[in-house]
Order: sequence, then C-alpha cells, then structure tokens
Amino acid sequence: MNKLNVYFNAHKSQLQVAWFLVFGLCALIAQLVSRIICDIIFQNLTNTITIWPFPSQTLGSFLAFLVSNIIAKVISFITNRKKTFQANNNIYLSIILYVILVVILIIVETIIGTPLQNAIYTMIGGSFINSIQATMNASSQFLYQICGVVSQLIYGIGDAIIVFFMDKYIIMRKN
Repeated sequence: MNKLNVYFNAHKSQLQVAWFLVFGLCALIAQLVSRIICDIIFQNLTNTITIWPFPSQTLGSFLAFLVSNIIAKVISFITNRKKTFQANNNIYLSIILYVILVVILIIVETIIGTPLQNAIYTMIGGSFINSIQATMNASSQFLYQICGVVSQLIYGIGDAIIVFFMDKYIIMRKN
C-alpha cells in the first residue's frame, strides 16, 4: 500500500483521472437509472412540446431527460469537488461556472441526443413515419429506449473529457 501511495503522490493527475472516472461512472449510473424511472413516471405526459433547442418531443420524455441529467450533474459536482480535485477555490464561483458548463452541455446533448437515438434506432432496423415510430409495440418501444441509453453513453464520453479539463483547470482549482 505504501508503494501505491508513493506512486500516486508522484502522479496526482493519474489519480485524479481514476477518481474522475469512478465518480463519473457513479453519476452515469444514477443518470441512466433515473432516466428509466422518470420515463416510467412521466409516460402519461404525452403532450408534444417544442422548446429551443429541444426537439419536438413528449413532455414526459423532456422531463425524464432533464431530471436525470440534473441528478447526474449534481452528483458529479459534489464528488469531484470534494474527492477528485479537493478544490478549495471560491465555491460560489465554482457553482456558477459549473452551472454555465452544464447548461451548455445540456443544450448540446439535447441538440444531438434525439437525432443520435433515432439514427441508432434506424441503423438497427427501426423505422419512422413522419418522425413518429412506425410500430408502437412494447418490443419496439423497449428497443427505442435502449437506443436512447446508447446515445447517452456516446455523448457522455465527450462530456467526460470536456468536464474533466474544465473542472481540473478552471472550475475546481486547488489554490
């Protein structure tokens, strides 16, 4: 154990990457689980809404995306600030910068999320008629939800890279 401590003391950035990945995985799991739960809770909210930059979608889908994303971002902020980067800079400035980063990421995720989900669904054989799923049976709905999870995983990797560098060098600095 002593050799491990010596190694990580000499390579703090590698330890930060490891902790960031562990806590990021926890936030991702919380996001995926809460998304599935919210999809179930909000499934009866079928009114179609259109709010820029969000694509036209049901209110239930919109709320599930938003709630699950916020849960993940809060978990990520708290764990990374306290454990990964052990930041001691101004907490209020960190929160403001983090919220700005999160809002930008949510907008980008929203712009690419549904089209990416639809593209994956189409690639595996799903079809749409006038931008609505052609079949509404339980297996196609389940498959479409799986495509949503896959799209979240894809843009989540991009998020992780951006957030790590923003947190390390701008948002969660150690003075």
